[in-house]
Amino acid sequence: MNARHIVRILAPSLSLDAGPGCRTLVMALVGASHLRQIEDQARKIRALAALPNGPEIISDLSLVRPKAESPLWRRVLQETSAAAACLPVYSVSRTDEGRIDPSELLDVAIEQMEGGVGLLTIHPTPSRKIQELAGRRLVPCTSRGGGLIISDAGSRNWKEENAYLQILPQLVAHARRNGTVLSLGASYRAANIFDSGDAAQVAEIEVQAQLASDISSQGVGVIIESPGHARPKDIKRLAGLLRSTGFPIMPLGPIPTDTAIGQDHISSAIGATLLGLEGCAHILAAVTREEHTGGIPSVESTIEAVAAARVAARVIDLDQLDDDKPDLAVASARSSGRTCVVGKNNRGCDRCAKACPL
Repeated sequence: MNARHIVRILAPSLSLDAGPGCRTLVMALVGASHLRQIEDQARKIRALAALPNGPEIISDLSLVRPKAESPLWRRVLQETSAAAACLPVYSVSRTDEGRIDPSELLDVAIEQMEGGVGLLTIHPTPSRKIQELAGRRLVPCTSRGGGLIISDAGSRNWKEENAYLQILPQLVAHARRNGTVLSLGASYRAANIFDSGDAAQVAEIEVQAQLASDISSQGVGVIIESPGHARPKDIKRLAGLLRSTGFPIMPLGPIPTDTAIGQDHISSAIGATLLGLEGCAHILAAVTREEHTGGIPSVESTIEAVAAARVAARVIDLDQLDDDKPDLAVASARSSGRTCVVGKNNRGCDRCAKACPL
């Protein structure tokens, strides 16, 4: 196994350690697809900030850049104690053919890094070779950010390196200067359990591992994203590949069944727990119930997703860190109060009434 890598993600008032041996972190997702949604997403950020056990990281997935207002990632930094995360490719302009200007992509990334964003997701893995492997799938690509990079490279007939590879040396230099952690996005994560663990996904993980080693050797923290949808036995198999990298893993899901439409906050928490028990889930992206409905996650469902991810994180830490102190506190309260309802000052409850065994 390679050396274990721990990364430090900068937040407004503290820093967060992530990786093997560290407490499992939770990341909430916000973002506007249209300018009219900006204020609704700002309310979501305020609601997340008010949670007593809220997310350590809030990622801005916006596809629009407000001109008169602060971008959502800046509001995260100004209005919460969470670290901010971004995907620069979402904010760049694109031609009708899907082309991206690498210089603009670099400018956006630099603005976010210099503005205090602690975690930046980039997509440097798409290549002609992996794209051809993905062509055998039911769904070649389900990554929105990766899809934008693939469209750009495809519009150029793959005659040039993808846009991120063209600017990677400058990106790494600015990340080192600003203390920004780079997350290597999974452009070819599986969109269903049938594509999971195929040649395209394995090839991408191998490229991610090599890029992670190269970037880390230059003094920049790196996280690897993976794997998307994966049935339980594939989660275990992919965990072997991911664990061998030694880098922190941010699972996207994994979603262990394709049938949980409208309930993916549950399926994702189950999948994340399975991967976490294999030592390969260090930052959990909180998936909402709207993941596969096409709807915009509400404030309530985003909070629900964070709560589900928090349960998964607790189970992972109980197993991986042998951290049973929070559980002991609950068990002790139930014991001393002679009631399973923590915080209740008298015995019994409405459910058991006088039949309470405690």
